[in-house]
Amino acid sequence: MRVIGLFGLIGSGKDTVSDYIEKKYGYNVIIMGDIVRELAAQRGLEPNRDNLALTQREQAQKYGLKWFGEEVVRRIRAKGWQKVVINGTRRPEDAAIPKKAFGKDYILIQVDADPKIRFERMKSRARIGDPKTLEEFLHQEELDKKAFDFETLKKFIDYTVTNNGTREELYKQVDALLKKTGFS
Repeated sequence: MRVIGLFGLIGSGKDTVSDYIEKKYGYNVIIMGDIVRELAAQRGLEPNRDNLALTQREQAQKYGLKWFGEEVVRRIRAKGWQKVVINGTRRPEDAAIPKKAFGKDYILIQVDADPKIRFERMKSRARIGDPKTLEEFLHQEELDKKAFDFETLKKFIDYTVTNNGTREELYKQVDALLKKTGFS
């Protein structure tokens, strides 16, 4: 079994890395944000940033911070997947629970990129409720860092890829990393 967790700030390129690993290496993908979007839809909420943050907070308050990590592990096991990317690890628990469940068969990769580059990528996605200015973007990022305890989460990071260049440069980093770790 091989399970790859992906962590990265908004616009870092997690989806690009996830899609690449899925297509090239045949991994299945679970997107943490999709779980939150499912919960918001069940509550009849529009999937904007505020509603998704509210949904995530309420779920964590009701069931504990471990719920999302446990849900991911449950879904992987229920589907019998052997190769999985968990896209969008956000909290320390999101990394600790799969690490405990899958041991040496789990790694957490950080996708990193310069904030200005990430802001431009986010603007081009044009998702509902995204910040409109770099200042708003950086402010939102600071709020996210505190709310999700990114400092503690960083202790779980096994590897980092930097996404400041072309897709081809990013793909080369991912290929080298997966080959080095035996996850290819």
